[in-house]
Amino acid sequence: MMGKQSDQSVSTAGRVIAIVAGAGALAAIGGVILSGTASAHDAWETPRGCGWEWPVDGPVSQAFHVGHDGTDFAVRVGTVLHAPTSGTISVAGPNDPGGYGTYIQLEADTGEQIQMGHLSETWVGVGAHVDVGEAIGATGNTGSSTGPHLHLRIHRGGAVDPVTFLRSVGACDTGSSDIRS
Repeated sequence: MMGKQSDQSVSTAGRVIAIVAGAGALAAIGGVILSGTASAHDAWETPRGCGWEWPVDGPVSQAFHVGHDGTDFAVRVGTVLHAPTSGTISVAGPNDPGGYGTYIQLEADTGEQIQMGHLSETWVGVGAHVDVGEAIGATGNTGSSTGPHLHLRIHRGGAVDPVTFLRSVGACDTGSSDIRS
């Protein structure tokens, strides 16, 4: 799968920090970086056992709250969007339901409804069954958007906080620890 480069990213960052700040700073910073990502990293190393995956690599730019029933992840236009779980595509394309622009709706095999909005491209069609982690589209800046990002909305008997939900199901890492910090 694409985007599975967590070890390489931390390693590269560590080398840069070591060159700039010296080995003592690397040890201190390395402890901070790795302490919050151990469980996500362990799941990332065994992706075949994962029923859920973080759909993109990127920091949260707007969290779930009253008036915003999803989570926004700040990512560049064209960032690969991964299916967060296995399921059937029920919407794919520029079917803007109130600001999402081009979006994908996934009916999860486990019953959740997942909406991913503001996409630049969809690579799946209605009726397609996708597997967790499959590349299904690219992020963008379509619809009512103030900048490039992914809007992720998960329904499970009503909208739930996507970050809390993905943590609770042990979602595998798509390559970034930014999401869980």
